[in-house]
Amino acid sequence: MHLGRKYKVSEYLDWTRWEIAYLVAWALLVTTILEFTGWKFLTLPAPVLAVVGTAVAIILAFKNQQCHARINEALVLWGQINSASMIWANKLTTTVGTLDPAQSAPLMQALYYRHFAWLTALRFFLRERKTWENTFEPGNAKYLAALPTPESQSVLKDELAKYLSDPELQQLLAHKGDREGFILRRQYETLGALRQQGLIDEYIFVALTNLLDDIFRLQGAVKRLKSYPYARNYYSIAVILVKAFVGIVPFGLFPYAQDLGKSAGIEHWTVWLNIPFSVFVGWIFVTLEKVGENSSNPFEGGPNDVPISFLSRRIEIEMRGMLGERTDLKPIEAKYNILF
Repeated sequence: MHLGRKYKVSEYLDWTRWEIAYLVAWALLVTTILEFTGWKFLTLPAPVLAVVGTAVAIILAFKNQQCHARINEALVLWGQINSASMIWANKLTTTVGTLDPAQSAPLMQALYYRHFAWLTALRFFLRERKTWENTFEPGNAKYLAALPTPESQSVLKDELAKYLSDPELQQLLAHKGDREGFILRRQYETLGALRQQGLIDEYIFVALTNLLDDIFRLQGAVKRLKSYPYARNYYSIAVILVKAFVGIVPFGLFPYAQDLGKSAGIEHWTVWLNIPFSVFVGWIFVTLEKVGENSSNPFEGGPNDVPISFLSRRIEIEMRGMLGERTDLKPIEAKYNILF
């Protein structure tokens, strides 16, 4: 997540440098052909350019609104995960934590640490690369190489070993299905064992399991956003239309660049202004499409994503304090205004 006031123009230009290179090359090629061949019949009337540009703008507006909604939903869900974690910790403290100290201490630690393991497994799942995500693009790859996510610098097994006993860790790693769900099922089993032993009454058992139900639903919601991309048909048509529009822009602007110099008899010089005009118009549409697409996958580890690493660390620090533990963990800090 970008925490600065705004991105710099230089950052946008660097991020879209490959697109700019293609736009310059295409505009130069078209302008050269039109100028030296005299094939003016290839130019486009202004109404055609205006109609196509309007259609593309509408498609991009729709797409970007939907992509923005996805990242907003992800932020809301992780805010709810943060709240649910704090409620979980408080309820455990006022129920299980009031049992005999000899029994409550290991139980509380097991339940708390298993929650830390769940947060860890969840964020590693959310950071997995999917074929439709944008981390492979040159501009994003360069960014992530300079600012890697915490998950890319560690191994899930080593992280989970901090919270789970060796037998439980081996069971989890051997599990072929949903590892996050497996951890939550162990939480249910622990609460069920406490109820069978008569250590907690029915009311407390229902209250705690209801909260686990909420956490399970939140897990399903964030995994849905991760596992299912923004509709590929809308994405594909937006990309196709943007490329088509960018392709015809130099043909549409060429006559106007030429007209700029006709009164002074320098139209053979002003036609080359078609290149910066076309690049500027094309860059606007290409960048709008790219901004929207890079907002559609809120967990891939980009600079605009939900800072799940920061939120997980903050939850763990808070819960360890409620458990009465001293920890050397420090909140994850932003680097160059980017928080992961």
